[in-house]
Amino acid sequence: MSKKFRSVIALLLCTAFVLAGCGSADDQNSTSSGTGKDRVVIYTAAEDERIAYIQSELDKQFPDTEIVIQSLGTGQLLSKLQAEGKDSDCDIFYDLEVVNAEIILNASPDLFVDLSDYDFSIYDPSVTGYTDRHHKYAVNGKTAGAFLVNTRMLEEKGLPIPETYEDMLKPEYAGLISMPSPKSSGTGYSYYNGMVTILGEEAGMEYFEELNPNIKEYTTSGSAPAKAAVRGDVAIAYGLLWQCVNYANENEGLTVVVPEQGLAFDLFTMGMISGHETKGSVKEVFSYLYNELNKPQCAKFNPDKIYVDMPAAEIQNYPENYKEITMAGLFDFQYKQDLLDKWKY
Repeated sequence: MSKKFRSVIALLLCTAFVLAGCGSADDQNSTSSGTGKDRVVIYTAAEDERIAYIQSELDKQFPDTEIVIQSLGTGQLLSKLQAEGKDSDCDIFYDLEVVNAEIILNASPDLFVDLSDYDFSIYDPSVTGYTDRHHKYAVNGKTAGAFLVNTRMLEEKGLPIPETYEDMLKPEYAGLISMPSPKSSGTGYSYYNGMVTILGEEAGMEYFEELNPNIKEYTTSGSAPAKAAVRGDVAIAYGLLWQCVNYANENEGLTVVVPEQGLAFDLFTMGMISGHETKGSVKEVFSYLYNELNKPQCAKFNPDKIYVDMPAAEIQNYPENYKEITMAGLFDFQYKQDLLDKWKY
C-alpha cells in the first residue's frame, strides 16, 4: 500500500470518528432541538383554544426555548405516559384527568416529580383531597358539565327546552341528544359518575338505560357534542360548561341549561416526569405554569374554583353560583374502573 493511499485512509477514519462523536453528543443532549434551542415537551389533553393561549404565553416568556405542546385525547394521554415511563419525550404533563394520574401512580409511584416544594396553600380545599397522601401532581383545572341547547331545532319540532336531568329522558327528545362516551372522555365520565352519585348506582344505571334511546351519538371527544349542537346536528349536547357558555355567547339560537340538582365536574392535573426536572428549562417552565400562567388560563377558559383567590371569570354570562354535585370516587381509580366496566353503550 502506498504512503499516499495510507494517508487518505487515515484522514477518512479521523473524519468518521469526529462525525460519530458529534452524533453521540446530540443524542445525549435530548433537551436540544434542531434549532439549537433548549427544548421542552408538554403533553396535554387540553382543548385547542387553551393550547393556543398557553403556547403563545410560554413563547413570549421563554423566547430562547423551543416549547413543543403535543395535543392528545384523554385516553391517549394516559396510555402514552404509561407506555413511555421515565424515558418519555414528555417533560411536563398538563390537563391529565385526576383519576388517570392516580392510575399511573398506582403502577409507577416514582414516575412523577414530587412537588412538595411548591406552595399548595394557594388551592381551595375542595380540590386537595389527595395531598394527605402525596404531592406528585397539582390541580390545574376543574371542569363542570352542562347542556348546550339548540333552541331553533327544538322550536321547529315544537319541543320545550329541557331544564332537568329527568327532562332529558322524555321520549320526545329521541335521537336529539349527544354526549361524550365515559370510556374515552373525562367529560362523559363526569356526567356518568355525577348521575350515579345523585341517584345511587342502581338508579343511576337505570337513568342511562332510559337516556340511551334519546342519544344520537356517543362521541370520543368531550367537546364534539357541543360543536354538533352549534352545527345543528343535535338539539341537546352535554359538554364543558365554559365551552357551552362561549358557544351560546357567540351564536344565536343557543342556550345553556344548568340543572338545579347540581353540575358534575372533573379535576385535571399538571406535573413533571421524574428525572426531567433537571433538564434545561423544564423546571423553570413548569414553575411559570404553576405560579403565573395557570390562574389567567383558568379565568379565560375554565373558571370553576380551584384556587383560594380564584380570579374572576372573563367569560361573559358565566354562571356564578351553581350547585356542585359532591362527586363520588373523585380520586379513586378503582371506583372509576368499576363504573366503566358497567357501561354498555
